[in-house]
Amino acid sequence: MAPREPLPMTEAQGTPDFRGFWQWFADHHAEILEIMAGRRPGRVTDILDDALRSRNLSFVYEVTEGTFGGELTFTPEGDDNVAKVIDHFVAMAPSFDTWVVHSRRQQKPLNAALAFTKAVHGIDLTGLHLNVRNLHGQYHLQFIHRELAAADDDKRFAVAATFLDHALGEALSMSIIGSVDFKAQGDGIDMPLVLNQIIREAEDSLEEDVEQAS
Repeated sequence: MAPREPLPMTEAQGTPDFRGFWQWFADHHAEILEIMAGRRPGRVTDILDDALRSRNLSFVYEVTEGTFGGELTFTPEGDDNVAKVIDHFVAMAPSFDTWVVHSRRQQKPLNAALAFTKAVHGIDLTGLHLNVRNLHGQYHLQFIHRELAAADDDKRFAVAATFLDHALGEALSMSIIGSVDFKAQGDGIDMPLVLNQIIREAEDSLEEDVEQAS
């Protein structure tokens, strides 16, 4: 499901009601699952949009079916300040047997990340090549892809962000991805090799940090 854009903010908007939203969600989460399963009429995103708006909340989110029920993911879309607010908001969520709530987009298998990106943006990144530089712990990426390079800046940066958030996980992407640029053609490395290397090096760095702290 495509990410929902933040709801419009107005001057009349009052204080965000974090607890009020979770109280509402606790009362309606089973109904939302029934709508997602096609057993009840309605549009899940309309219901969630109304619930957020009526409680003065403006977050980008994704709602999908998960292994044991539903997954509700709120995303800061790369904004560190929004991330802090979302962390506080999601920390107030109660526990559910049939729902998982995330404060960042979760890492998906590569095929799923590619399929999600294509579904949202209409661009297939299968066959993508990358150039990469690691400077001071940040990976600077060049996407080599003809269709992506031909798109306008808003489109191609949105495609890159969606793909990286789902292929690496948003928390990792926010912490280690630096600049991104685009080229229509040229030499590069197969995208899966680059992503696997980034993930492996990030895991190794985390292990070193844990060892040093212990």
